[in-house]
Amino acid sequence: MNKIVRKEQFSEKVFLFEIEAPLIANSRKAGNFVIVRVGQKGERMPLTIAGADKDKGTITLVVQQVGLSSKKLCMLNEGDYVTDIVGPLGNPTHIEKFGTVVCAGGGLGVAPMLPIIQALKAAGNRVLSVMAGRSKDLIILEDKVRESSDEVIIMTDDGSYGEKGVVTVGIEKFIEQEHVDKVFAIGPPIMMKFSNLTAQKHNIPCEVSLNTIMVDGTGMCGACRLTIGGKTKFVCIDGPEFDGALVDWDEMFKRMGTFKKAEQEEMEHFQEHLDGKEEVKVKSEEFATAQAKASVDPIEVLTDRDAEWRKELRASMKPKERTQIERVKMPELDPVYRATTRTEEVNIGLTKEMAMTEAKRCLDCAKPSCVEGCPVNINIPSFVKNIERGEFLAAAKVLKNTSALPAVCGRVCPQEKQCESKCIHLKMNEPAVAIGYLERFAADYERESGNISLPEIAPSNGIKIAVVGSGPAGLSFAGDMVKKGYDVYVFEALHEIGGVLKYGIPEFRLPNKIVDVEIENLSKMGVHFQTDVIVGKTISVETLEQQGFKGIFVGSGAGLPNFMNIPGENAINIMSSNEYLTRVNLMDAANPATDTPINLGKKVLVVGGGNTAMDSCRTAKRLGAEVTLVYRRSEQEMPARLEEVKHAKEEGINFLCLHNPIEYLTDEAGAVKAAVLQVMELGEPDASGRRSPVPVEGKTVTLDVDQVVVAVGVSPNPLVPKSIEGLELGRKNTIVVNEGMQSNRAEIFAGGDIVRGGATVILAMGDGRRAAQNMDDYLQKK
Repeated sequence: MNKIVRKEQFSEKVFLFEIEAPLIANSRKAGNFVIVRVGQKGERMPLTIAGADKDKGTITLVVQQVGLSSKKLCMLNEGDYVTDIVGPLGNPTHIEKFGTVVCAGGGLGVAPMLPIIQALKAAGNRVLSVMAGRSKDLIILEDKVRESSDEVIIMTDDGSYGEKGVVTVGIEKFIEQEHVDKVFAIGPPIMMKFSNLTAQKHNIPCEVSLNTIMVDGTGMCGACRLTIGGKTKFVCIDGPEFDGALVDWDEMFKRMGTFKKAEQEEMEHFQEHLDGKEEVKVKSEEFATAQAKASVDPIEVLTDRDAEWRKELRASMKPKERTQIERVKMPELDPVYRATTRTEEVNIGLTKEMAMTEAKRCLDCAKPSCVEGCPVNINIPSFVKNIERGEFLAAAKVLKNTSALPAVCGRVCPQEKQCESKCIHLKMNEPAVAIGYLERFAADYERESGNISLPEIAPSNGIKIAVVGSGPAGLSFAGDMVKKGYDVYVFEALHEIGGVLKYGIPEFRLPNKIVDVEIENLSKMGVHFQTDVIVGKTISVETLEQQGFKGIFVGSGAGLPNFMNIPGENAINIMSSNEYLTRVNLMDAANPATDTPINLGKKVLVVGGGNTAMDSCRTAKRLGAEVTLVYRRSEQEMPARLEEVKHAKEEGINFLCLHNPIEYLTDEAGAVKAAVLQVMELGEPDASGRRSPVPVEGKTVTLDVDQVVVAVGVSPNPLVPKSIEGLELGRKNTIVVNEGMQSNRAEIFAGGDIVRGGATVILAMGDGRRAAQNMDDYLQKK
């Protein structure tokens, strides 16, 4: 896959690549683009598809060597492989019989214009093409353009070929020659702007293609947002083609220069960016032991409350003695030190002795209410009691019987609002049992012991199941379905498995190696993973069904970032938390050896009060910034976990509650330089029960900042749900499901953020488990 089968050099820095990508070749249309990544440290680079051959299963890309990533791609040769190609992305060009159309391609823009010319000609249009370049050697694909054009005009800046002049001269010639119904223009932004102005002068609509900087290309990050017709649009979702008359060109020119300085610095250290061996340091855990042996007892014995070992354990201490044990405190890295390291986990973990002592606090209730508070129904007393008797691997076995991601949940789930909130100790005015800490301990102990057990897998039933998205919902669903004997395939749009667990949660909270082990366990259980596939774009639901998939679970998440729609919000260095965290977490942009650029702010403002806002401000602190967190309500109303708030304060984050941004001020380059904050006060409670923030009339504060991270929530990404024909959608493109997580299309189930609009990791996992149970029931009855 992604093998380069042909490379052709057009000029010193312009190359054509024909690359194997059969799924993309089969589904691409004129106007679509792909995201390309070269090397494990490479950035995600958007390139418009210049052609495709369905029979050969190849796509054609034309690349100009202008920056680090394009240079690395152009260094590849026939027989080499491109690390990642995902697509087709974006909306295809709207093709119909307009009449007479002018297609203007400037420089490299001729390549993406070619399939549009071919499609317009096939639709019965009279096609007049303008090809432009600085000189003769920059005129590319002339023969192909002539094949599908009725007339062609070639313009060169230096007059070395065709006529001397710029592209607008050629457009004017055709307009003066005959009636033109529409103009299409692709090329450098300045060329598209003046092509549009030329068309406007004659009242002719002009379509332009805006290929701005992107991180994911699916609408998840918001890096490609632009003002179109007075409204913010995401180029990768709403475009890439727009009516040129609606584009805020000045804003686009400024945003195109967002990472200009960072990219120049990267090119100065090009050799350092070439892939080399990376040193991987493995931290040895205190409780690692090669002598640990997996439990031979069946799960029924490990979870039986009336088993002899369990009765003896209960009798070993009186309940009153158990309640008098002080709740364990999680050991943590020193706040001053940890605020300098992005990859070392803040919470160090419990020792064996600490875990066993904390487990003694559990009263082993006959009717454990803690289980009711757990969305995935973990048998909490059973795993805790196994820890108490020192059978740590048995505890992990109990956890994995119901949870696909115990080490993850033990770190990021809000136990204080779920299982621990139901603990009997709270009714006695005592702290709840530290269930989350114990879950993490058991999962970590098993991993570090090297003796990882897998749940029992039912014999294969030969039924294929597709999972869309590899976040918590998808992984939980996949784990349960493979245990039931299904052949499970997980399709992930990004180049790494894990979804939000990888791109959204920093390593100081959830190390990537922890996620990788959980995913590896699922692979060992038989789950198949495929990256760089967008169901609905790369491959359709109908195609999956034709290939024999009998059930589909959609867990594509809520990847569309929300913005506040206030003046100046599209300024340079204002980004969504999704973009910021994806650049740092998934793309490792803060590492000088990786290719993805990032501007490091010195005075960073983070807007929001949830866990994502805490992740963003604590990340910015670790990248050397002075950080202020702005939240429109009081600290008591913050939805973030208390532990996250505590950690952020310890690390020196400045909290500015009861303030809300109403405008951003910019410098001459279009970069943010200050935030105007409205002072707020609390009014009456809103629908959620929290007191509504109300502006204090006439009171504002202006704060000097050079970077803003907006963490005010996300919405479901419409990319997947809108691509499934006949699927009933709810508010903000959520998928409507019944109590069993089944959609109106009986074979399609869904869960997590794409259903809820926003959810915790554990709630998404609960949805996945419920969907698995009900899909199994549905398929067995068919």
